[in-house]
Amino acid sequence: MVLADYRPGHVFDDHAFEITAAEAKAYADAVGDSSPGASDGKVPPMLLIAAGLSRVIEALKLGGGTIHASQEVIFVRPVRPGEKIVARTTLRGNSVRRGSRFATVETEFLAGGRRVASSVSLVIVPE
Repeated sequence: MVLADYRPGHVFDDHAFEITAAEAKAYADAVGDSSPGASDGKVPPMLLIAAGLSRVIEALKLGGGTIHASQEVIFVRPVRPGEKIVARTTLRGNSVRRGSRFATVETEFLAGGRRVASSVSLVIVPE
C-alpha cells in the first residue's frame, strides 16, 4: 500500500525500539544539546520523537522529497538509554493539495505500557 491508500483513523503497526547511550550521546553532540537531560544519561527528547517518526516514514516507504513540515510534542517523562519504547501511530489527516500529499500522523510513545511522550507530525510528500 502507498500513503494514498490509507484513510484517516488508520492505526499503523506498532514499532518497538531502543535508543542506546552511544546513540543518545552522538545525537546530543551532533545538535549541540547540552541540556541537563542530555548530559545526565537520559535520551534527548527530540531524539525519541525523531526515532519514532523515521520509523513511520520508513514503514510508509516515503521516498525522496518528503518534507517534515511541523511537529507538536508532549513529554511526560524522560527516557533512559536501553529502555524499550513502543511507538503507536495513527493517521489523522491525508489530503492532496497542488500536487503534494499532506499527511498528519499522531504517535504515542510507550515504555512499560505507559505513555512517555506523544507527537503530531505533518509530512508533505510529492505525488
